[in-house]
Amino acid sequence: MQTIENAQFKAQIDEHGAQLTHLFNNDGNFDYIWNNDLWPKHAPVLFPAIGRSEGDAYTFEGKTYEMPQHGFVSEETFSVEENSGSKLVLSLTDNQTTQKYYPFSFRLTITFTLSAEG
Repeated sequence: MQTIENAQFKAQIDEHGAQLTHLFNNDGNFDYIWNNDLWPKHAPVLFPAIGRSEGDAYTFEGKTYEMPQHGFVSEETFSVEENSGSKLVLSLTDNQTTQKYYPFSFRLTITFTLSAEG
């Protein structure tokens, strides 16, 4: 779990899925992000698909690949490229697991930055 903060806010981001799990308002001690047992996810990253593919799969160059609803990165662990205190940069590069779903080379970089507004 990574934490970034400034005078107004504190954010917690899970490297597993690059998911923002908490955004606390320091003045009001209030968490803006959903946290409840009814739905275990908070703010999942949807890549490389949004929604559900017909038959939960797609065909590319004659080969069929499974594609989970909303893609697969929510189940991957991202690398921490930078955590400067108020800015966090996470990245994910294709690997053996992702190639089963998405037979392309990629590098997905996600940056979280806190400002005075959030």
